[in-house]
Amino acid sequence: MNENGELNTQPDPETSKQPEPISEASQSLEGQEPEPTLATKPLQETEAEHGEVSDKKPKEKAEKKTTTPFQLVLRKILIGAGIVAVIFLAGFLTDHFVRYKPLADTLDTTRAELEEANQAVSDLEAEKERLTKSNQAAQEAIADLEDELSGVRANALFYQVLVDVNAARIALFMEDIDGAKATLVDTQDNLEALLPAINDVDLELALSLPRRLELIVSGLERDPETGLIDLELFTKDLLELEPLLAVD
Repeated sequence: MNENGELNTQPDPETSKQPEPISEASQSLEGQEPEPTLATKPLQETEAEHGEVSDKKPKEKAEKKTTTPFQLVLRKILIGAGIVAVIFLAGFLTDHFVRYKPLADTLDTTRAELEEANQAVSDLEAEKERLTKSNQAAQEAIADLEDELSGVRANALFYQVLVDVNAARIALFMEDIDGAKATLVDTQDNLEALLPAINDVDLELALSLPRRLELIVSGLERDPETGLIDLELFTKDLLELEPLLAVD
Protein backbone atom coordinates (compact mmCIF):
# COMPACT_ATOMS: atom_id res chain seq x y z
CA MET A 1 0.00 0.00 0.00
CA ASN A 2 1.28 3.46 -0.91
CA GLU A 3 0.93 6.74 0.73
CA ASN A 4 -2.52 7.41 -0.72
CA GLY A 5 -3.92 4.25 0.78
CA GLU A 6 -3.97 2.44 -2.47
CA LEU A 7 -2.91 -1.09 -2.75
CA ASN A 8 0.34 -1.42 -4.56
CA THR A 9 -0.04 -4.23 -6.99
CA GLN A 10 3.48 -3.98 -8.66
CA PRO A 11 5.64 -6.89 -7.84
CA ASP A 12 8.78 -6.39 -5.86
CA PRO A 13 11.78 -6.50 -8.10
CA GLU A 14 13.70 -8.63 -5.80
CA THR A 15 10.90 -11.07 -5.34
CA SER A 16 9.93 -11.04 -8.96
CA LYS A 17 13.32 -12.27 -10.10
CA GLN A 18 13.40 -16.01 -10.21
CA PRO A 19 16.57 -18.01 -10.63
CA GLU A 20 16.99 -19.48 -14.09
CA PRO A 21 17.34 -23.17 -14.21
CA ILE A 22 20.90 -24.38 -14.65
CA SER A 23 21.31 -26.91 -17.34
CA GLU A 24 23.26 -30.07 -16.90
CA ALA A 25 25.86 -28.95 -19.40
CA SER A 26 26.48 -25.76 -17.52
CA GLN A 27 26.74 -27.69 -14.29
CA SER A 28 29.24 -30.07 -15.86
CA LEU A 29 31.37 -27.19 -17.09
CA GLU A 30 31.35 -25.41 -13.73
CA GLY A 31 33.91 -27.71 -12.34
CA GLN A 32 36.22 -27.42 -15.48
CA GLU A 33 38.49 -24.47 -16.31
CA PRO A 34 37.89 -23.22 -19.89
CA GLU A 35 40.80 -23.52 -22.39
CA PRO A 36 42.43 -20.22 -23.15
CA THR A 37 41.93 -18.93 -26.74
CA LEU A 38 43.54 -16.11 -28.65
CA ALA A 39 40.85 -13.82 -27.34
CA THR A 40 41.03 -15.15 -23.84
CA LYS A 41 44.82 -15.40 -23.56
CA PRO A 42 46.29 -13.01 -21.09
CA LEU A 43 47.62 -9.82 -22.61
CA GLN A 44 50.99 -10.26 -21.02
CA GLU A 45 51.37 -13.72 -22.53
CA THR A 46 50.51 -12.44 -26.04
CA GLU A 47 52.80 -9.50 -25.69
CA ALA A 48 55.58 -11.77 -24.53
CA GLU A 49 55.21 -14.00 -27.61
CA HIS A 50 55.17 -10.99 -29.94
CA GLY A 51 58.13 -9.59 -28.15
CA GLU A 52 60.11 -12.76 -28.68
CA VAL A 53 59.27 -12.85 -32.39
CA SER A 54 60.08 -9.18 -32.87
CA ASP A 55 63.34 -9.60 -31.01
CA LYS A 56 64.39 -12.51 -33.25
CA LYS A 57 63.79 -10.64 -36.56
CA PRO A 58 65.96 -7.57 -35.79
CA LYS A 59 68.67 -9.85 -34.55
CA GLU A 60 68.58 -11.88 -37.75
CA LYS A 61 68.50 -8.70 -39.86
CA ALA A 62 71.30 -7.21 -37.83
CA GLU A 63 73.36 -10.32 -38.31
CA LYS A 64 72.69 -10.29 -42.08
CA LYS A 65 73.34 -6.56 -42.59
CA THR A 66 76.47 -6.39 -40.54
CA THR A 67 79.40 -5.27 -42.81
CA THR A 68 83.04 -4.70 -42.01
CA PRO A 69 84.90 -1.40 -42.62
CA PHE A 70 87.03 -3.10 -45.23
CA GLN A 71 83.93 -4.06 -47.18
CA LEU A 72 82.69 -0.48 -46.99
CA VAL A 73 86.02 0.85 -48.26
CA LEU A 74 86.15 -1.78 -51.00
CA ARG A 75 82.61 -0.91 -52.07
CA LYS A 76 83.49 2.77 -52.26
CA ILE A 77 86.62 1.96 -54.26
CA LEU A 78 84.64 -0.18 -56.69
CA ILE A 79 81.98 2.49 -57.10
CA GLY A 80 84.67 5.14 -57.69
CA ALA A 81 86.49 2.89 -60.15
CA GLY A 82 83.24 2.27 -61.99
CA ILE A 83 82.56 5.99 -62.24
CA VAL A 84 86.11 6.67 -63.45
CA ALA A 85 85.80 3.86 -66.03
CA VAL A 86 82.50 5.26 -67.31
CA ILE A 87 83.99 8.77 -67.55
CA PHE A 88 87.11 7.44 -69.31
CA LEU A 89 85.03 5.38 -71.73
CA ALA A 90 82.81 8.35 -72.49
CA GLY A 91 85.86 10.55 -73.07
CA PHE A 92 87.48 7.92 -75.25
CA LEU A 93 84.37 7.49 -77.38
CA THR A 94 83.96 11.25 -77.70
CA ASP A 95 87.60 11.72 -78.68
CA HIS A 96 87.36 8.81 -81.12
CA PHE A 97 84.32 10.12 -82.93
CA VAL A 98 85.51 13.74 -82.86
CA ARG A 99 89.18 13.27 -83.79
CA TYR A 100 90.00 9.80 -85.04
CA LYS A 101 86.80 8.86 -86.86
CA PRO A 102 87.26 11.54 -89.59
CA LEU A 103 90.93 10.59 -89.86
CA ALA A 104 89.98 6.93 -90.17
CA ASP A 105 87.44 7.76 -92.88
CA THR A 106 90.05 9.86 -94.70
CA LEU A 107 92.57 7.02 -94.38
CA ASP A 108 90.06 4.52 -95.78
CA THR A 109 89.33 6.86 -98.68
CA THR A 110 93.05 7.34 -99.31
CA ARG A 111 93.63 3.59 -99.23
CA ALA A 112 90.80 3.05 -101.69
CA GLU A 113 92.23 5.72 -104.00
CA LEU A 114 95.70 4.17 -103.64
CA GLU A 115 94.33 0.75 -104.55
CA GLU A 116 92.63 2.28 -107.60
CA ALA A 117 95.89 4.02 -108.55
CA ASN A 118 97.84 0.76 -108.13
CA GLN A 119 95.26 -1.03 -110.25
CA ALA A 120 95.55 1.70 -112.89
CA VAL A 121 99.36 1.38 -112.80
CA SER A 122 99.06 -2.40 -113.17
CA ASP A 123 96.72 -1.94 -116.12
CA LEU A 124 99.12 0.57 -117.69
CA GLU A 125 102.06 -1.78 -117.16
CA ALA A 126 100.10 -4.62 -118.77
CA GLU A 127 99.17 -2.31 -121.65
CA LYS A 128 102.79 -1.19 -121.93
CA GLU A 129 103.96 -4.80 -122.04
CA ARG A 130 101.37 -5.60 -124.69
CA LEU A 131 102.38 -2.57 -126.76
CA THR A 132 106.05 -3.48 -126.33
CA LYS A 133 105.41 -6.97 -127.64
CA SER A 134 103.36 -5.53 -130.50
CA ASN A 135 106.17 -3.06 -131.25
CA GLN A 136 108.75 -5.83 -131.24
CA ALA A 137 106.57 -7.90 -133.55
CA ALA A 138 106.11 -4.86 -135.81
CA GLN A 139 109.87 -4.19 -135.80
CA GLU A 140 110.54 -7.81 -136.63
CA ALA A 141 107.99 -7.60 -139.42
CA ILE A 142 109.60 -4.37 -140.65
CA ALA A 143 113.03 -5.98 -140.47
CA ASP A 144 111.73 -8.93 -142.44
CA LEU A 145 110.18 -6.55 -144.94
CA GLU A 146 113.42 -4.56 -145.11
CA ASP A 147 115.38 -7.74 -145.69
CA GLU A 148 112.88 -8.77 -148.30
CA LEU A 149 113.00 -5.30 -149.84
CA SER A 150 116.79 -5.38 -149.80
CA GLY A 151 116.68 -8.77 -151.43
CA VAL A 152 114.24 -7.53 -154.05
CA ARG A 153 116.38 -4.44 -154.65
CA ALA A 154 119.55 -6.54 -154.88
CA ASN A 155 117.80 -8.91 -157.21
CA ALA A 156 116.69 -5.99 -159.40
CA LEU A 157 120.24 -4.58 -159.46
CA PHE A 158 121.64 -8.01 -160.31
CA TYR A 159 119.36 -8.45 -163.32
CA GLN A 160 120.07 -4.88 -164.42
CA VAL A 161 123.81 -5.58 -164.40
CA LEU A 162 123.23 -8.88 -166.22
CA VAL A 163 121.07 -7.14 -168.86
CA ASP A 164 123.68 -4.39 -169.36
CA VAL A 165 126.51 -6.91 -169.77
CA ASN A 166 124.50 -8.93 -172.31
CA ALA A 167 123.61 -5.70 -174.17
CA ALA A 168 127.33 -4.78 -174.29
CA ARG A 169 128.17 -8.25 -175.63
CA ILE A 170 125.59 -7.84 -178.38
CA ALA A 171 126.97 -4.39 -179.23
CA LEU A 172 130.55 -5.77 -179.44
CA PHE A 173 129.34 -8.66 -181.52
CA MET A 174 127.83 -6.05 -183.87
CA GLU A 175 131.17 -4.19 -183.68
CA ASP A 176 129.48 -1.22 -182.00
CA ILE A 177 132.22 -0.31 -179.53
CA ASP A 178 130.71 3.06 -178.61
CA GLY A 179 127.31 1.46 -177.93
CA ALA A 180 128.96 -1.20 -175.76
CA LYS A 181 130.81 1.45 -173.77
CA ALA A 182 127.62 3.54 -173.33
CA THR A 183 125.75 0.48 -172.11
CA LEU A 184 128.40 -0.32 -169.47
CA VAL A 185 128.56 3.29 -168.07
CA ASP A 186 125.74 2.73 -165.56
CA THR A 187 126.70 -0.93 -165.00
CA GLN A 188 129.63 0.01 -162.79
CA ASP A 189 127.32 2.08 -160.51
CA ASN A 190 124.73 -0.73 -160.32
CA LEU A 191 127.47 -3.27 -159.54
CA GLU A 192 128.77 -1.00 -156.78
CA ALA A 193 125.30 -0.89 -155.23
CA LEU A 194 125.04 -4.69 -155.54
CA LEU A 195 128.35 -5.40 -153.75
CA PRO A 196 126.89 -5.67 -150.17
CA ALA A 197 124.56 -8.47 -151.30
CA ILE A 198 127.39 -10.19 -153.21
CA ASN A 199 129.65 -9.79 -150.19
CA ASP A 200 127.14 -11.73 -148.06
CA VAL A 201 127.18 -14.74 -150.38
CA ASP A 202 130.64 -14.70 -152.01
CA LEU A 203 133.41 -12.44 -150.73
CA GLU A 204 135.86 -13.35 -153.48
CA LEU A 205 133.51 -12.33 -156.29
CA ALA A 206 132.62 -9.16 -154.41
CA LEU A 207 136.30 -8.17 -154.61
CA SER A 208 137.05 -9.33 -158.18
CA LEU A 209 133.96 -8.32 -160.18
CA PRO A 210 134.39 -4.50 -159.92
CA ARG A 211 138.06 -4.70 -161.00
CA ARG A 212 137.32 -7.00 -163.93
CA LEU A 213 134.48 -4.76 -165.16
CA GLU A 214 136.73 -1.72 -165.00
CA LEU A 215 139.41 -3.50 -167.09
CA ILE A 216 136.81 -4.62 -169.65
CA VAL A 217 135.47 -1.09 -170.14
CA SER A 218 138.96 0.43 -170.45
CA GLY A 219 140.13 -2.20 -173.02
CA LEU A 220 137.14 -2.22 -175.36
CA GLU A 221 138.62 0.22 -177.86
CA ARG A 222 142.08 -1.39 -177.78
CA ASP A 223 140.97 -5.01 -178.10
CA PRO A 224 137.23 -5.53 -178.70
CA GLU A 225 137.58 -9.29 -179.19
CA THR A 226 139.29 -9.76 -175.81
CA GLY A 227 136.64 -7.52 -174.27
CA LEU A 228 133.92 -9.75 -175.71
CA ILE A 229 135.55 -12.84 -174.18
CA ASP A 230 135.91 -11.08 -170.82
CA LEU A 231 132.24 -10.08 -170.90
CA GLU A 232 131.27 -13.71 -171.54
CA LEU A 233 133.33 -14.83 -168.50
CA PHE A 234 131.85 -11.95 -166.49
CA THR A 235 128.34 -13.10 -167.45
CA LYS A 236 129.20 -16.67 -166.38
CA ASP A 237 130.24 -15.46 -162.90
CA LEU A 238 127.05 -13.41 -162.59
CA LEU A 239 124.92 -16.43 -163.44
CA GLU A 240 126.62 -18.34 -160.59
CA LEU A 241 125.43 -15.62 -158.22
CA GLU A 242 121.82 -15.74 -159.44
CA PRO A 243 120.57 -18.59 -157.17
CA LEU A 244 122.40 -17.07 -154.20
CA LEU A 245 120.74 -13.67 -154.63
CA ALA A 246 117.30 -15.02 -155.50
CA VAL A 247 114.45 -13.85 -153.23
CA ASP A 248 112.27 -16.61 -151.69
